[in-house]
Amino acid sequence: MLNPYFQQGARSEQNLIQDLINEQLRMYGVEVHYLPRKYLTEKTIIREVIQSKFDDAYPIEAYIDNFEGYNDNTTILSKFGIQQEQELTLIISKERFETYISPLMKNEQNIKLSTRPKEGDLIYFPLGDRLFEIKFVEHEKPFYQLQQNYVYELRCELFRYEDEVIDTGVDVIDDVLIGGESDGLIDGSGGDGSGSFSSILGSTQRLTMVGSAATATGTAGLVNGAIRFIRLTNRGGGYLSPPRVAISSAPANGFTGIASAVMIGGINVCNQSANPGAQSVQQVQILNSGRGYTSPPGVRFVSNSGAGAAATVGISTTGGVGIVTLSSGGGGYTTAPSVTISAPKHVGGAATAVLDSPVVGGGVSVVSAPISIGASAFLFPGGTTGGVFYKTVPTVTFALPTGTGNAAQATATLDQLSQTGGTVETLAITTGGKFYTSAPSVFIAHPGFSFASATIGIAGSSVNPSSVAFSTTGRAYTTAPTVAISTSGVMDAPTQVAVGIATIHPITGIITSVGFNSTTDPWCVGTGATIGLGYTVAPSISFSGNTSPVQATATVTVSAAGTVNTISIGNSGFGYLTAPSVTIASPGGADENFRALGVATIRSTSVETQGTVGIGSSVITGITTTNIIVGDRVRLSVGHDKLYNFIPADVFVQSIGSNSLTMSESATNVGIATSVFEFGIENCGIVTGIAVTFGGGGYLTPPTVTISNEVSEKNYVEEVAGIATAIGIATVSAAGTISHLNILDAGYGYLIEPEVTISDAEGSGSGNFVFNETVTGSISSSTAIVRVWNSEDSVLQVASVTGEFIQGETITGSTSGATHELRIVNINPVDDGFADNINIENEADSIIDFSEQNPFGIP
Repeated sequence: MLNPYFQQGARSEQNLIQDLINEQLRMYGVEVHYLPRKYLTEKTIIREVIQSKFDDAYPIEAYIDNFEGYNDNTTILSKFGIQQEQELTLIISKERFETYISPLMKNEQNIKLSTRPKEGDLIYFPLGDRLFEIKFVEHEKPFYQLQQNYVYELRCELFRYEDEVIDTGVDVIDDVLIGGESDGLIDGSGGDGSGSFSSILGSTQRLTMVGSAATATGTAGLVNGAIRFIRLTNRGGGYLSPPRVAISSAPANGFTGIASAVMIGGINVCNQSANPGAQSVQQVQILNSGRGYTSPPGVRFVSNSGAGAAATVGISTTGGVGIVTLSSGGGGYTTAPSVTISAPKHVGGAATAVLDSPVVGGGVSVVSAPISIGASAFLFPGGTTGGVFYKTVPTVTFALPTGTGNAAQATATLDQLSQTGGTVETLAITTGGKFYTSAPSVFIAHPGFSFASATIGIAGSSVNPSSVAFSTTGRAYTTAPTVAISTSGVMDAPTQVAVGIATIHPITGIITSVGFNSTTDPWCVGTGATIGLGYTVAPSISFSGNTSPVQATATVTVSAAGTVNTISIGNSGFGYLTAPSVTIASPGGADENFRALGVATIRSTSVETQGTVGIGSSVITGITTTNIIVGDRVRLSVGHDKLYNFIPADVFVQSIGSNSLTMSESATNVGIATSVFEFGIENCGIVTGIAVTFGGGGYLTPPTVTISNEVSEKNYVEEVAGIATAIGIATVSAAGTISHLNILDAGYGYLIEPEVTISDAEGSGSGNFVFNETVTGSISSSTAIVRVWNSEDSVLQVASVTGEFIQGETITGSTSGATHELRIVNINPVDDGFADNINIENEADSIIDFSEQNPFGIP
């Protein structure tokens, strides 16, 4: 039996030891986080954990027992990759765990043990930014000092992540899943971005989504002597990789074209090989049309495997699309969009506006817009004045008057103050402004308020009426204000308070005098006016009552030219001492109402008229020159293709006189010839003039004149043989963006860069997925946890996948609400920097093909 007089475990001593231990842990320990494991799914027979979750993290101080580093710090190269075997021993306070963490865990679901640390739970170690799994909990060391245990010793190993859900809400813990990198990648090549490998823990699936819909855009450039097309005459076969398309070099100062082959499989008759994995050439796409070719270049398909492919080449000597530049790749494409390159349209007309003279301050109108002389161009060596190949009348647009609207200005004068009390007598416009479409508002400054103020002295013990001194007499009083004589502060109160009566000027409303005698001051008769009695110091005098100034008003009218032309006084106001400022509201910018308007006139076809040309002369006389313009082609109306034709090719009108004109070259006739000549090209409409229907107003400089030149207004393609529209083709990247715009046909006859139109994307996705949220497939109902979302490439990497996602279904984020259509599913693990399975498999496939197309490994 123990001696009852000696205590071996007094509560006070036990508490003292526990407090000392707690204090030591706080002083020499490190703050870790304790993550209890929640068991979501278990096998019913062997109790194997199928699914677990860590969504709580409790901070607690811990002492690092293995201060010399991780125990057993070895690295093993196993068949599963690189494995680091690292151990850590931590000591935590038993009391702190039981009083702080246990109560918080007690009511949590799916927790097996809450009264002490449990094997399988995790510890976040901040010094190494790592997670350790508790492998053993020693709760009896030191062994019952004073009959009590005070600490838990946690023996931990580096956590090997499998399929657990870690979502504590603590960023420094959760980002361990992606190696602390927002994109889940570690740069392994010195910082240039290439050679990076995954830092994500555990296996993931790579889901390429259809991004948010955004239409791609592109531009086209023109060249002469371009490769127009490369058309296959033989697909060839047996190609294991796309052959190189070799194009013969362009002439000096030219540029050699560049093209690539697009392949197709499954055409066994073309493959020239028993290997069904081989391919044939499906199409040749032009990346760059080159320039400077005068004859079609040769083309070959170079390959180490296949053979037989052949093609013909066409060139575009004038105006071919050389290259299509991608301005924006857009997003949200699931299939290759259509690429439309606008048709050739030749040059359009131009004109120059002429203004009325002289130009006055407010601007003037357009009086005419003569057609500008056009430069020489394809098919028109003499120039393209008025544009060419119009089949309908184009629209004419004059630019708006330059600059912003000018506000009108006005000034005011006053009547005699003594006669009217300060009213506005006249308003005069100094500047009428411009671009007014309606009468603006007018603001005349307010006369302001002026109240009387004065001082007063005393004579003996009464106020002295003659000592009243005004600092201001006020203004615009309509009734006399009340006068107050008052004392304040330490002043002695008078035995009789003085009473004063004010009088005002009947017109100006100013205070003219203050009276204190009801018998001698006429305006004080019948009042209680008195000078008072018993004042020892001068009192203060004040005036109460409102003045009644009136703000003047006015209105204006606007002329048809958009200027303010009159201003009228609505109310003259009252109480002005000086002339007020007058502000007329601004009209804003130039308005459509002041834009000049015009209508184009066109000559829809060539002109045929009779004239006479002398022997070997370049002058045609006796001719009606109506509708003939400089630059018109000249040829015989009949017989220009006969042997007796005496007008050389490509001759044009060089100048026009009175009933005569001069050609660019002399005729070859041997006698004086009178014949019918054709001037211009049949069905080639040109703009001959612009009728100004409205000159507009407010122009200070001649406006730009734009004559429309739309494909729909032209018949260039229909009237000129061989003119062809270019054809483009788009390539969609795995991210759903347009990666390339190539050329199938460069077209022919372009003189103006065409417009490139790419059809709209089909994608309807929106939003951005967030780390650690759950995503769900709309069709498969499969779920996964987000690890990394790259919004630029629309690539989502997920872990803890349940089920199989289906291509084409919508993936929805539970937290972000983001929705995107699934484009590609890749279940292969991403590169972790060590595993080389994919490279080994590809190398093996190049030796013996065991694909689905070749299940028996036929070489």
